[in-house]
Amino acid sequence: MAARGPDADIWGEDGNARRYEDFAGQHPIYRDTSRDLVALARLPADAAVLDLACGTGVTSREILTALGPGGTVTGVDRSAAMLAVAASAIADPRVTWVQAAAETVNQHVTGPVDAVVCNSAIWQTDLVATAAAVRNLLVPAGRFVFNVGAGYLGRQQDPNFSDDRPSPVSVMREIAAQDYGWRPPDPAGPPSGRPRPTRESICRRLDSAGFDIEQVAEFTYHRDGNAERDWLSVPVFTKYYLPGLSYQDRMRVLAKAYARLGTGQPEPSRWVAFAARARR
Repeated sequence: MAARGPDADIWGEDGNARRYEDFAGQHPIYRDTSRDLVALARLPADAAVLDLACGTGVTSREILTALGPGGTVTGVDRSAAMLAVAASAIADPRVTWVQAAAETVNQHVTGPVDAVVCNSAIWQTDLVATAAAVRNLLVPAGRFVFNVGAGYLGRQQDPNFSDDRPSPVSVMREIAAQDYGWRPPDPAGPPSGRPRPTRESICRRLDSAGFDIEQVAEFTYHRDGNAERDWLSVPVFTKYYLPGLSYQDRMRVLAKAYARLGTGQPEPSRWVAFAARARR
C-alpha cells in the first residue's frame, strides 16, 4: 500500500478527477465563473496566461477562446490526476501542463506571464505565499484574477449550501450516525485551518504582495436543483464531510439524504471576484 501524507493526491482516488470533470460538464457553474474571470483579466490575443489550480481544465478552455494563435496557457495544478484528465480532454498546442503547488508556482514555471487566473480554488491555498509567487511571475501591470464564494467570506456556515433549507451535509451526518454508527473524528489537537477571509483582508494581502486592486466585482449564477447532489457525488467532497466512512457507504448516505430532502430548488450562487494588477 502506498504511503499517505500531506502531499497525497486525493484526486487520484475513487475516480475523483473524472467525476469532477463530469460534474463540470453537466452543470455550467465553473464555465460561467471562468467566463467572467477571463473577461476581468482583459487578455490580449497574444497573452501568456497561467491558469492556477487548473483542475481538469475548465478555465483553460475559456482562456483559450479569448486568445489568438500566438497566445499561450500554462495550466498548473498540484494534482497529477486532475492534470491527466485535463491533458486528455484538451488537445491544443498552445497549452502546457505543470504539476506544482500554487504557493511555489514561480519555482516551476518560467515567467514572465501577462495574467494569472484562479477559478474557485484560491481559498485552498495560502494566499500570502500564493500572491507572492504570482507577483514574481507577472510582468509589470500584469493581472491576477480570482474569485471566492460570497458565503465563504467571513462567515461560518458551509458556503456551498443555502440557508433556507436543511443543509444536505447536516442530514447526511445524521443518517450516517443513525444507520452506520459514524461519529465525527476527535480533533488531535487545537483547532487548525485558516480563518475565513474577508474582502478587506484579501485586499490587504494583495496590497502587501505588491498589487493594486483594480476591481472587486460580484456575480450571481443560478444552480439547478440537482447541482448540489451531483457535487456531493464527487467522492472527495463527501469524504471531507464524512471522514472514516467508506465511499460506498457515503454514496448510500447521500441517496438516503436526498430521498428525505427531495430535489432542491434552483437557487442563486453568489461569488466575489478580485482583479489586481502587479505594481510597476
